[in-house]
Amino acid sequence: MRQAQKGRIPVGPRGNRRADGEAVDFKVLPLRMEADLVAQLDEARERLGLNSRMELFRRALHAFLGEQGEAEIAALFAAEA
Repeated sequence: MRQAQKGRIPVGPRGNRRADGEAVDFKVLPLRMEADLVAQLDEARERLGLNSRMELFRRALHAFLGEQGEAEIAALFAAEA
């Protein structure tokens, strides 16, 4: 607190970071699961060598949409090379 009073560390909310180009609009999709199920999902994700749950979800969406004939939308979830 003393360092803040002396102006050595910032206090309060930080300013927005500025990125090049236009800001991307995001929506957060809630996904509620039982804790035990999430633990099992994480174990499977690790066995598959995936780095994150998000990578797992994106790959699953890509596969499902592709199987359902939604190739154009599935391509949006393709792994980045």
